[in-house]
Amino acid sequence: MPPKKDAKKDPKKDAKGAKKGKDSKSSGGGKAKKKKWSKGKVREKLHNAVMWEKVIRDKLYSEVPKYKVITVSVISDRLKVNGSLAREALKVLHAEGLIKPVNVNANCRLYTRATAETA
Repeated sequence: MPPKKDAKKDPKKDAKGAKKGKDSKSSGGGKAKKKKWSKGKVREKLHNAVMWEKVIRDKLYSEVPKYKVITVSVISDRLKVNGSLAREALKVLHAEGLIKPVNVNANCRLYTRATAETA
């Protein structure tokens, strides 16, 4: 003969109650999800020139001597050439007297345009 069902107990409530009692003792609180790291914003690759072309060289001689502040990064950004070409350009322009040095050391080369008085 099957066992009699107790009218006071509800089998669904018993299952929920058993689950709650078991979880609260073992975990001690809800388990937090692991943080998902975002990929971050990706910058576009710079396609700077690695050799002097006629167009870039013409631009170097026409525009750069007119800049008020001339550094390696300024030439690299505006002419779209890499840093080694920009450093070489500074040496050439200074040798020709088109620009004058303000502060030149190993870390930062800072030049300005050569005015009529100094040239």
